[in-house]
Amino acid sequence: MFKLAIVVGHNEASQGAIRQDTGQTEWSWNIGLARMIEEAAHRASIGIEAKTFLRKPVGSYIREIRDVYRRTDEYGADATCELHFNSHHNPNATGTETLTSGSKASVRYAEFAQDRMLEALGLRDRGEKIVRTGRGSHSLISGRAPAILIEPFFGSSPNGLKVTDEEHEKRALAQAIVLATQDAFL
Repeated sequence: MFKLAIVVGHNEASQGAIRQDTGQTEWSWNIGLARMIEEAAHRASIGIEAKTFLRKPVGSYIREIRDVYRRTDEYGADATCELHFNSHHNPNATGTETLTSGSKASVRYAEFAQDRMLEALGLRDRGEKIVRTGRGSHSLISGRAPAILIEPFFGSSPNGLKVTDEEHEKRALAQAIVLATQDAFL
């Protein structure tokens, strides 16, 4: 069984960006998405087991990341996908992007995830980005498994909100992550 670790970005104390339509935080919205990814993997019966990991506020960002990725390693993750969404002061900022460490397996996973999310959401392609330093980089290199960090939409953009405000749209995004995992690894 292929083990996919789903890491929910941010934490209960620092919940990240806020959806402009509902006021829901990045952290809480992505907990729901993570559960949908688990369900989609189970329903698909394609040999993927997905398990969600929450980041715990432990006093420092680096310790928080190390802790959650230590737990994904203990789980025996074959790949990790960290869930986020973007925000910007300019409501015209829109699109889908996927961050990768640049390793061969991470890049492959990022390419499939990006393609599948674009199919699901239909937003502008912001591409796959190799990140080795700065924001998001520790999430991509702290665990043993190939990792990606997804930013499927902007919670500050009417375009992003319009394609992620219904349950079936959120389920399509969850299915996109499961299919990308299958594409990249199975």
